[in-house]
Amino acid sequence: MGLASVGLVVAGFAFSRAQGFVSLAFAFYLLRFFGQGALSLASSHALALRFDAKLGSIEGLKGAVFSGAIALMPQVALAAISTYGWREAAWMLPSGAGLVAFVSAYVLMDRDPRPEPLEESPKPDSEKELGEGEVSFTLAEARRTRSFLVLVGSSAFTGATLTAVHFHLQVLLREAGMGEATAAATFSSFAAAGFCATLLGGMLVDRGRPAPILGTGLALLLGGIAGTALAPGAIFAHAGMATLGLAHGLIGAVGGTTLARFFGKAHHGAIRGASVTAVVAGAACGPYLVGLAAEQMGSYSWAVAGMALISLPLPFIGWSLRPPTAPG
Repeated sequence: MGLASVGLVVAGFAFSRAQGFVSLAFAFYLLRFFGQGALSLASSHALALRFDAKLGSIEGLKGAVFSGAIALMPQVALAAISTYGWREAAWMLPSGAGLVAFVSAYVLMDRDPRPEPLEESPKPDSEKELGEGEVSFTLAEARRTRSFLVLVGSSAFTGATLTAVHFHLQVLLREAGMGEATAAATFSSFAAAGFCATLLGGMLVDRGRPAPILGTGLALLLGGIAGTALAPGAIFAHAGMATLGLAHGLIGAVGGTTLARFFGKAHHGAIRGASVTAVVAGAACGPYLVGLAAEQMGSYSWAVAGMALISLPLPFIGWSLRPPTAPG
């Protein structure tokens, strides 16, 4: 986390000095590498090592804080850009985030990389089928299971679609006659719904099977994508983004918690790293593919809605999630 926080500051500086496509692409690469990549992985791995029976609730709390940041930061970014210009804002915002991460790494976090789990109440027999602490998959063994493909594929698709919608949100709403202020305001609806969904989803994952939660989250995701893309007015745009927030909260509550419970913690860093890599790759591909589709279709709205249409089988795959068979 300490190294990644310094890297985030460097990424912001590179962003503020970008002069063309190559330097801008490099700055985006650094932001994704150190931000959503390294820092996201480090925080999730630390929680998985520390908590067990209440991991879902803790992940939900983390997701709720994340949703709060999503609600706040677009407004902060617009204010910083209007006051200082985009180049100044480009290094100020990542530097602030990097400072918070640096302090967290060296002041707030436990120095022991594998601390003893906190004493927690035992889980009911009905929930022990999740295999917490009973099996330990290597990354190679996990990759060969259907459960891994469903969990990682769902997270990667969520990253791709949400990034595509958020990245092109101003264009989507502009096609419907709405402006930048409306686009920024809809992030508050996304974040408020995500805040509630992550807290609820985390508690549900601690108390039952993850499959119903994942399938429902994917169904909401497709509905939110289509609703946001085809929104005829501000109210519908807020409703679509709120639905996406619900989906993001539920899917996020399932992903990290279930990876630790299905595949064990001995190789959790490598397994979670593969998942984060897939999510970041999906987030990188989503906006680009939507842009290509929009060029062919002449509309970003229909390109995004088409992405939801061709993904209709995904909720049924999520509902079919089952724990993997122990290796060997």
